[in-house]
Amino acid sequence: MEQPAPLAQLIHHLHAQGRLRVWSVIVTILGELAEPEGGEISMSALLELCAALEIEPQAVRTAMSRLSKEGLVAGRRAGRQAFYRFSSTGLEQYHRAARWIYAAPQDIKHWCYGLIGPDADLAQLQKDCAARPPLIFGARLACWPDAAMPEGLIPWRDRLVIFDSAPLIFSDWARNQVFPALSAESCALIARLCGALDGRALTAPQARVTRVLLVHFWRRLVLRYPAIEAPLDDWPLAHAHRALAGLYPQLVRMSDGAPECKTRFKCVTK
Repeated sequence: MEQPAPLAQLIHHLHAQGRLRVWSVIVTILGELAEPEGGEISMSALLELCAALEIEPQAVRTAMSRLSKEGLVAGRRAGRQAFYRFSSTGLEQYHRAARWIYAAPQDIKHWCYGLIGPDADLAQLQKDCAARPPLIFGARLACWPDAAMPEGLIPWRDRLVIFDSAPLIFSDWARNQVFPALSAESCALIARLCGALDGRALTAPQARVTRVLLVHFWRRLVLRYPAIEAPLDDWPLAHAHRALAGLYPQLVRMSDGAPECKTRFKCVTK
C-alpha cells in the first residue's frame, strides 16, 4: 500500500541521516506504543511496524538482542511467540525521559539573563548544568525562564550579573552562536510535515507509524537540546514542539491509542 506523501517523506528522512540506529527506533516504539498499551509488544507486531518503516527483520532481531544484553529490554515466550517490554532499568530510563519528550509546550512571557563573569570556569559550569542547561549566547550570556533558574546554575548565582529585561534585539551573531547547535533540518521537517498531515485522514496503521516517526525525531531533539523554549520568535525547537503537540491528538485518535496517550502534549502551561 502506497503511503501518503508526508509519511513517505518521514520514512525517507529516517534513512537519510546516516547509519540507522535500529535499537533507538525500537526504544521509541516501546515507549510510544508498547508501554501505554499494556507494556509489551510481540515480535511479530514489532516486525510488522518496522517493515512499514523499511527496516529489515534481521536488523530488528540484532537490535533487540543488543537491548536485551544491555539490560534495557526483557522478553518472554508464549508458545511460538516472543514478547518484549522495558526491563526495570529500561522503564526507569523511559519514565525519566518521557517527562521531557511528552511535555506540553510552554507560553513563557518573561526571561532572566545572567552575564557570566570572566573568571568563571566555563567547562565546570557546563558540567554542572549538563542535565538541563540554560541557553547560552556567546559563552557569556545565559538565559532561562524567570520562574525557575536551572538547578545546575544556582551555585553560580553569585558569579552572575542577573537582569530581567530582554535585549532589544538578538543580533545575527547571537543567533549564529546557538542555531548551528540544533538539528534545524529535523525541526523544520517536523513542523512542515505536521502541518501537511493536520486534518488528513490516515488508516490506524499509518497513524501508528506516523506517531513513531514524529516522536522518534522529537525524542532525539529534546533529549539532546534541552532548551526547548527560547526568547527568540524563530527558535526551531519551539516551532517543532507546537506543531507536534497540535497534530498528536489527531494521530492518537486515528490509531485508537491508549487513554494514557491522550494526556501527552495536552496543554500549554502558563
